[in-house]
Amino acid sequence: MYTAIFVSLYVTGWLICAFIPWLALSVATRGRAGLGVLPLCLFAGVVAALAVPVFGLTGVTGFWLSFLIAATVPAVLLALRRFSLHDAALREPSARSRPIPRTQEGPRPK
Repeated sequence: MYTAIFVSLYVTGWLICAFIPWLALSVATRGRAGLGVLPLCLFAGVVAALAVPVFGLTGVTGFWLSFLIAATVPAVLLALRRFSLHDAALREPSARSRPIPRTQEGPRPK
């Protein structure tokens, strides 16, 4: 029972650390971080944090490093996504940048 409690606390802490980079990017870009990327960030953070004790770093150093890795991997993932989307946006103009065509008609009568 105690093992399940401690494992759930670890996973909860890793999920919080993996959520912070997505939240910071979402606030900085006014909600354009991508809601579909959130589960990927959380999954990547937990998997990366689980890799720390698997590679043999246990103890206090491994504990803190796992939380640092849980926040760093999603941040790198989001940065790579932003850079790749930025290049795609430069190649293809969005619908917002296109001018709205004006009609030759005047205002409609009431």
